Amino acid sequence: MPITSSTHPPQSMLPHGLAGRLFGRLMEQFNRGAYARAVSLIDLPTEGSVLELGFGTGRLLEMLAVKSTDGFFAGIDASPLMVATARRRLDRRHVARDLRQGNAEYLPWPEDSFDAVAALHCFQFWADPVSALCEVQRVLRPGGTFLLILRRHGARDAERLPNPWSRTPHEIEDVFSLLKKAGFEARRELPDARNSPIIVAKV
Repeated sequence: MPITSSTHPPQSMLPHGLAGRLFGRLMEQFNRGAYARAVSLIDLPTEGSVLELGFGTGRLLEMLAVKSTDGFFAGIDASPLMVATARRRLDRRHVARDLRQGNAEYLPWPEDSFDAVAALHCFQFWADPVSALCEVQRVLRPGGTFLLILRRHGARDAERLPNPWSRTPHEIEDVFSLLKKAGFEARRELPDARNSPIIVAKV
């Protein structure tokens, strides 16, 4: 969706108001396949800790809470509406959670805090992906998993995205280069989630 102005970001970047609630529900339905793949690829111990960047409605964290019953679930999202929505969702399950408003370029947790970090369909909105990936590397424990699921874009949408690497036809190749520079070893996980490339990285 095109970015029309800095004061009125599109719902895809910052869900807000009634339309944001509807958008969140639609995206939750659209992302069901990606959530299922993510759960299968994130191997958490019973008391594991996971951080999700751009968690939206909190559906993935809820699904992971079923697997890791005594785990700790953290996340950061730019939308106050989504933060409130996800908090209510996880509180109904009485799980340990720390969901905050913010962005991926600054993660307010100590280093080596998480067994896994997930980022589904939000890479294209990172204005400074180098800083974001370095932050992920910092908060991820040695041997931890970083799951990155990209969103393919149409040419008209791509040129308006905040992330410069998402505006090119070489996004996947560039992501691998960025991950390597940030200290990760990464692999492509096939098949894609619908039309979303999956990358699994380790520190």
